[in-house]
Amino acid sequence: MPVLCADIGGTHTRLALCEGNPAELSRLSRFLNAEWDSLEALLAHYLANIPPVQGAHIGVAGPTDGMTAHLTNLAWHIDATLLAQRFQLAQVRLLNDFEAIGHGVQIVEDSGLHTLQSGQPVPRGPRLVLGPGTGLGVAQCHWDGQHYLPWPSEGGHIAFAPANDEQIGLLRYMSARLGRVSVERLLSGPGLSALYQFAREAAGHPQAEPAEPAEVSRRALAGEDAAALKAMDLFTRILGQTAGDLALVAQSRGGVYLAGGIPAKVLSFLTTGPFLDGFRDKGRFSGWMASVPVHIVLDPDVGLKGAAVAALSG
Repeated sequence: MPVLCADIGGTHTRLALCEGNPAELSRLSRFLNAEWDSLEALLAHYLANIPPVQGAHIGVAGPTDGMTAHLTNLAWHIDATLLAQRFQLAQVRLLNDFEAIGHGVQIVEDSGLHTLQSGQPVPRGPRLVLGPGTGLGVAQCHWDGQHYLPWPSEGGHIAFAPANDEQIGLLRYMSARLGRVSVERLLSGPGLSALYQFAREAAGHPQAEPAEPAEVSRRALAGEDAAALKAMDLFTRILGQTAGDLALVAQSRGGVYLAGGIPAKVLSFLTTGPFLDGFRDKGRFSGWMASVPVHIVLDPDVGLKGAAVAALSG
């Protein structure tokens, strides 16, 4: 019997079946979370139209002990025991969504990656996966002798550390609205909207309602809005700074992998913008940073594939 795999973000949920090869999933479906009251209701809809499954591995965008989870940016409470009882499944396991991505990058094909910096990869060296979407996910991955074992974290909630006068102004701007400013407040969909608002106010053109992140990205990609271009410049530089800081913590000579809902959509800005400048600008460790491989994950199903890897590895 197949295993149900799920990747639950703050905005979308992806579901698929795995029947033995985690790289080959079937019955892939994508749902908008706002259209469902709960994961249970969504699963009831999905499972009614597929063959029976023996269990489920579910990646969730938030901390979990493997059995329960409260999603950070979505008002869903998930209980693995209740799901197993409701759908008569032998086992339901929850894992952090970036823990799942850490599993998934091990089987992503070369065509599913875009390399920003080749570096000097160390075989079986520590890896770092992170990425902005509705929130900011982070996980370290360490070789356990046979494969990479992801260590989930809440690294997206570390404090934002400004690197220049403009960013000090940004910190003051955000602090006046939020108090403490975590990197997720900037490196996420809502964060991109906040950066756009900051750029407009700095240019003397504030607007009453924040722009949607997708609209900010569209305007920046079209080159039609100076504030959108400034917001994207800040976004990519701060993402580089943060990824570089976390790479130092993890000593991630095995590679840094940018995943999540945003990086692949703004690939041109990450490729030509200030991301790598922010990543490498680490004072005495700038040379070391240039040796760290950096990749953008283009495969939209990496989280589902990672949940399948976790299911098959027990």
